[in-house]
Amino acid sequence: MSTPVPPLVPTSAMPLATDSDAAFDAKAFPALASLNPFGVSLEAIGAATVTNADAALAAALGGDLPAITGQALKLLRVNAGETAAEFIDPATVVLAEAPELSQVQVENPASTVFGQVSGERLSQAGVVSFTAQEQQIGVGQTWQDVFGSRVVGTSYQNTTGKPIMVAIEMTTTATGESLQVSVDNSTWINIGRGSNAGNYYGIAPPSWYYRLASGADIQSWAELR
Repeated sequence: MSTPVPPLVPTSAMPLATDSDAAFDAKAFPALASLNPFGVSLEAIGAATVTNADAALAAALGGDLPAITGQALKLLRVNAGETAAEFIDPATVVLAEAPELSQVQVENPASTVFGQVSGERLSQAGVVSFTAQEQQIGVGQTWQDVFGSRVVGTSYQNTTGKPIMVAIEMTTTATGESLQVSVDNSTWINIGRGSNAGNYYGIAPPSWYYRLASGADIQSWAELR
């Protein structure tokens, strides 16, 4: 690469506005003559700059970088051996080349403490979050009249995979009426008991059993499922 030529500083005294006419003329002509080499020096600097830029570009294209002809819309990367650069087609890049996530950071909104879900990929964590939302009672569920298929004293299992709500309306007094739930269809928990006619509401978790243990006249039986 060529070295730029430094500019020549004019050596002649420059005329001043305070000079007399004779003094001004005496300085002006030599000063103008000394400016000519200064302009030539500036032209040489511009030419050297262009030459050096062209040389740098030629060295880059002719050295470590591959030819760009025919490589439109491709990606440039360092090869696997880290010995040279190469162009690749984005369409050939597969997900297998990307590292998998071994952990997903999740936030506990109650305590703002961050935890870890080991062995889960980010996409799987999204499925877990979506599934948790689907477990909310009332989400994707509707009230259904099941009066014709329910019998007092008979247990039923919630096989919907989501919590369901049971609503029963009685019409007559019947001491000891009891709406119950059980995890094993053996040990029962009372969640609704009365001595007069009334309404009974309860939630049966997924896979749990539920029943109306006793009662005289049922007015209606509906379930949110």
